[in-house]
Amino acid sequence: MKKILFSDLDGTLLTDDKQISDGNRAAIRAMTAAGHSFVIATGRPFESAYKISGELGLNGAGCYIVSYNGGHVYDCYQKAALLDERISLETVRELFHFAWDEGFYVQTYQNGEILARARTEELDFYERNTNLPGCPRADVLEYLTRDPNKAIVIDLHDHDRLARFAKRLEPWAKGRCRLTFSNAMYLEVVAEGVSKQTGIAFLTDYLGVKGEDTIAVGDEANDIEMIKAAGLGVAVQNASPAAKEAADYVSARGNNEDAIAEVIERFCV
Repeated sequence: MKKILFSDLDGTLLTDDKQISDGNRAAIRAMTAAGHSFVIATGRPFESAYKISGELGLNGAGCYIVSYNGGHVYDCYQKAALLDERISLETVRELFHFAWDEGFYVQTYQNGEILARARTEELDFYERNTNLPGCPRADVLEYLTRDPNKAIVIDLHDHDRLARFAKRLEPWAKGRCRLTFSNAMYLEVVAEGVSKQTGIAFLTDYLGVKGEDTIAVGDEANDIEMIKAAGLGVAVQNASPAAKEAADYVSARGNNEDAIAEVIERFCV
């Protein structure tokens, strides 16, 4: 039976230095050659995920990307968005002011750029890790002209402070957007009802794939819903305790030791 494997990027497919190992590359090639499908499912912006998909040669018929934590689904062969869920400009502007008032760095996206108010260590860090250009502008909220897919509040040093901020935002966010952590430093804000699970559910429905033929692999809180929903949910060895608890299988290898290759070799080839 042919399988479709949805893989997170950071902490899962990618090593800590944001590379794709030779072992993972070879396993993905073998998997797709055998007729299975490999889909990137990431919180990253589409443009960042698209570059990685290209590096893997995943640009033919049957190649897809789920990005922005499930808010955007893209057909790499047809070069067309199949799903595009966005947050309202009003909500994003309010979020920016809430974050600024409490001294947090916050960013969003437009035209393949990272939009923020100023050049900071957070913007530098995010640029390095996603290979996308930053666009620091004092007038960022005026420069932002359309509803974005996502915004992120970042604290590189104090997760507890960021978690407290997220808790305070919950009453405001209800009914207008969804808050989730993709790692300890990133509080991600997407459209209400959006998650990686809803993104992959949309794609599997679109393709007519049965649930039991799906595999989802991840490592963090924003992966838990897709791990639980897949026919086989996998947490990599370096995953958070919550992700491991949600999984049907925990890999013996971590993201720096070809965890994706292990999953493919065990369940797909």
